[in-house]
Amino acid sequence: MLTILSDTQVRTLSDSIKTIQGILESSQTVNFDGPATTVKPPAPVKQPKSQSKTHGSRRKKYMMLELAQVLEIKTRLAAGEGATAISRDYKVHLSTINAIKWGKTWTHVAPEKVAAKS
Repeated sequence: MLTILSDTQVRTLSDSIKTIQGILESSQTVNFDGPATTVKPPAPVKQPKSQSKTHGSRRKKYMMLELAQVLEIKTRLAAGEGATAISRDYKVHLSTINAIKWGKTWTHVAPEKVAAKS
């Protein structure tokens, strides 16, 4: 492959070469006659098995409510029953019931399913 350069490109290239030559001439040369040292790469950090799991899979073993219970909770909430009474019946925290009520958890359980269940 043949590349043709313009006069300005040739001047720029020769200036760059002269600059590099000047840097190399002014730099110090160090002769090292000592033994060659090898650098060991750092050992890979092993993560505990619990960290390799996703957040969702760790939470599944702690689920307190099942799908049928959530359907029933949503039905009771739609009927106007208080979240405090429902949380006492299912022995879960009030914030769990409120999270269901406001759609922060169990969002895949649609209200249509609640209406079809009734």
